[in-house]
Amino acid sequence: MPEFRNLIRALVGAALGVGLAACVVLPVPRDLPAIALEQAVLYRLELAMAVFYGCLLLATPAYSGLARGRLPIEISTRGAKFAAETDQTDARDAATIKQLEQSITDLNAGLAAANVEITRVKSQIPVTERD
Repeated sequence: MPEFRNLIRALVGAALGVGLAACVVLPVPRDLPAIALEQAVLYRLELAMAVFYGCLLLATPAYSGLARGRLPIEISTRGAKFAAETDQTDARDAATIKQLEQSITDLNAGLAAANVEITRVKSQIPVTERD
């Protein structure tokens, strides 16, 4: 596994290098976007971050495909999701649903018992005291 750690380090280092190079090389437009708050330095930092994360977005499936021999089925803000993780997620979701259904059944039984008790207590109170 140490060779894979070095590969990860190389890919992240390359992404960082490309991001910093883009920050320095790409020109600043005359009309800066609103997200840059009219500051060229902030624009360059945002550009570097966008390129860095874009490279990481490409490096994640590249690493998975080269090192592990499998590609992700989904890449989101939470990270890459692989087919095996999807199967585990389905099983975990099914177990959670089963637990929730059991909780609902228990709550319904408790509600029925409470309604019976409320009805019993109401029947013991004289009619004049209920109003």
